[in-house]
Amino acid sequence: MMNWQVRRHQVAIAGWVVDGATGKPVAGAGVEITAMPAAFKERLKHVSLSYGKRWTRVVERPDRTCTRPDGLFYFLDLPDGNYTLRAAIPSFGSRYGKVQQSAVVSHDAKGNTKVAFVKCALQPTAVKGQITGSGHKSGVVLAEVRVKGSGERTFTDAQGLYAVTGIELGNRTLLVHAQGYRSESLAVTLKEPGASETRNFNLTRESG
Repeated sequence: MMNWQVRRHQVAIAGWVVDGATGKPVAGAGVEITAMPAAFKERLKHVSLSYGKRWTRVVERPDRTCTRPDGLFYFLDLPDGNYTLRAAIPSFGSRYGKVQQSAVVSHDAKGNTKVAFVKCALQPTAVKGQITGSGHKSGVVLAEVRVKGSGERTFTDAQGLYAVTGIELGNRTLLVHAQGYRSESLAVTLKEPGASETRNFNLTRESG
């Protein structure tokens, strides 16, 4: 007679990835365990043998996963110890930075995993600032700010504040248009993914 055993998988680390500017969940973000206890490192070594050279290209594996449409992710059956996680969105190029979070996995006296919850907020590469002009001490409302040659754009709020997010790195030109004012442009250089530059505009009213 065969003796069957049912293995019950347990979530050890769970969390979600969100946009650091909007707080909205990010689907398809890659989450990877980059630092781990020796026991888990040894386990990965044995698992990798069955994949051979394909191991580095495997997307879903014990130390790697992707977020679901609701931004959630989890890792199963991890041994006790300290872990470091890194989240990024490779498909978005340099429009977002990377983020690291730490987590501690442990078990209670009955062998049940104490789930470690983490939140990863990916900061978008952005330019922000304020649009002012004569007659508007608190700023120009509903001025359009867009990046020349691409689709990123936004409008200023009641205080004339704006934030254009998710911009690729490099030399960019911001264009500003507001009713009753002359259009303006300003160059900005974005050097690091996830960094935010500040650029303010003071618009001149159109004559006559």
